[in-house]
Amino acid sequence: MVAGILSQARNPARLAGACTVAAGVAVLLGYTAGIRWLVRPVPVGPFMVPLTAVTFVLAGTSLWLLAPRPAAGTAPRAAGQALGWLVALVGAVVLVEYGAGRGTGIDLLLFPDRMRAWSTGGNAGQPGLYAAVAFVTLGTTLALLDAGPRHGPRPARLLLPATALVTVLAILGSAYDLSFVTSPTIGLALSTDAVLVVLAAGLLLARPELPPTRVFRGPGPGALAGRRLAPVLALVLFAGILAILASGSRMPAGGLAITATTMLLLLVLYLVFVRAGAALDAAQRERERFMRQLEETERLEALGILAGGVAHDFNNALATILGTAALVAEDLGPDHPSQPDIERIRASAQRSADLTSQLLIFARQEPRRAQAIDVAAALRGIEDLIRRTIGEDIDFSCQLADHLAPVRIDRSDLEQVILNLAVNARAAMPGGGSLRISVGAVTLPDAATPPPPLPAGRYVHIAVTDTGTGMSPEVISHAFEPFFTTKPVGQGTGLGLANAYGVVTQANGHITLDSEPGRGTTVNLYLPAIAAADRDAPAPAGAAPEGHAETILLVEDESAVRQTVARTLTRHGYRVLEACSADEASAVFHRPGVHVDALLTDVTMPRSSGYQLAERLHDVAPDLPVIFMSGYTATAPPGGGTARFICKPFSARMLLTTVHEALTGAVPSPTAR
Repeated sequence: MVAGILSQARNPARLAGACTVAAGVAVLLGYTAGIRWLVRPVPVGPFMVPLTAVTFVLAGTSLWLLAPRPAAGTAPRAAGQALGWLVALVGAVVLVEYGAGRGTGIDLLLFPDRMRAWSTGGNAGQPGLYAAVAFVTLGTTLALLDAGPRHGPRPARLLLPATALVTVLAILGSAYDLSFVTSPTIGLALSTDAVLVVLAAGLLLARPELPPTRVFRGPGPGALAGRRLAPVLALVLFAGILAILASGSRMPAGGLAITATTMLLLLVLYLVFVRAGAALDAAQRERERFMRQLEETERLEALGILAGGVAHDFNNALATILGTAALVAEDLGPDHPSQPDIERIRASAQRSADLTSQLLIFARQEPRRAQAIDVAAALRGIEDLIRRTIGEDIDFSCQLADHLAPVRIDRSDLEQVILNLAVNARAAMPGGGSLRISVGAVTLPDAATPPPPLPAGRYVHIAVTDTGTGMSPEVISHAFEPFFTTKPVGQGTGLGLANAYGVVTQANGHITLDSEPGRGTTVNLYLPAIAAADRDAPAPAGAAPEGHAETILLVEDESAVRQTVARTLTRHGYRVLEACSADEASAVFHRPGVHVDALLTDVTMPRSSGYQLAERLHDVAPDLPVIFMSGYTATAPPGGGTARFICKPFSARMLLTTVHEALTGAVPSPTAR
């Protein structure tokens, strides 16, 4: 049993409570057995009265019970709070005695004869005035130590600093013999001072997350600075005491001024520590928040690179399937009974290519090409992906107007923006709800009300509406700031709306938020419609253009893709020189008697990329047409706009059309698969 008590006493707050109980019991034992040194361990000053000793036993027991933070409704917490209120009641009764000028008899309940024999100034057992004040403060703090929410305005946040203030005044008042502390006729025993200090220290240590302990014991840099500067407080506290000890006499006349000055300095220093510590902690939290966001961004970037690599390999395989299927279809002829089977192969490969494209949208590895697109068609392409992303508990609908004018924007950017908005809407509806995407045409007059900051004209309006939690005006004012998020740590980067803002404004459009807490959110995107004269020319109809024995240097490290592309080009009138690396291609290009009319190269290859190969060959032949092909790329091809780019997997028509445009210098047709 003793070992168990000692084990639990390792808690500093519980140890202080145990010491307080032990001090009170020792005094009561001294009165019972007539042992004066137990009542007054220091042979100067007054005795600790029995009522004070009993109150210390109650307060120490309360602290012992409450220090380990018992759960609400449990017996230890209820008993500890009850004892705390009892301590406050004893102090209040004594204060009433001093105020009324007459006793209630509470101080005569224990050892009245012994008290009369040992007391000074005729005190029969009444605690000192300031001891009563301390009991009221300490008892109320014990009773309300855990009242209120854990992170809200708990009463203990004010009571604990008040307890520290009362304890410091007790020390200074005893040192300078101030009458309002010791009372006119009854002194404050030195042992009472000591026990008050121990009890107050235990209270402060019981809840280190609350002030003032938090200023010196917290985990952050502010508390570390507070611990290093804490000796300054101790020096201020004891400077006056050392001075009076050196003088050899009490100074009742100047004691109040010195006490007030000391308390003022302590208060100022404490407030400085609080403000400085809070600033340091805020800076540390901001740094940690930034580091978490940086780690999240790097993690997403790594996932994007991984997804891009998978998509690259997958697109190489699909390019082989589509190219081989086209060659087989040509060999068999249009009337062969296997043509439907081949068409199903091509359709399945194309669906797989579409899925890969959606993967690249998430990975942000699609090449950026601002071109005229049909917004309704783009949304239809990712409608199923949105349904899978938001889950079955959210009712999703997509309302698309017919015959919309196209807009000029990178298609993958627009798809990424819509997907990000859908993900945000899902996060705002954890219990389910509805998400509606509507697309229509609007015309803004010169005096539109309310006007977006856009010139008058025709726009395509995209509205993404959810029935989620909504946003307050304060959140809306910061919603487009990078890294601003209201999601818990690890569940958001704060880049979704910032990216949407950048994409839309880069397309000369505008984005707005319409939201209220509890009423959902609508994100409005306005994209300028393209005039008929500015629209991209449609891809030419009819058969794919044929070659006329031009020499194409084909560079591809994937042998299956290289063989399929070479067969397609050869079948349609081109002469093909094959190479599996940039070094081999450079050697082929510089062979005597070799003339290359165009370079068709993969972008991502071992040791040297297609871009580097094109730069080396352009040093020798600056006018050499170049066509880059890749399953993914995060950068635009070099060449000042003269280079062509086709995405794997591509059709035979797209390949032949791009090669013909590169050889003839024709304006590139819209990129398609």
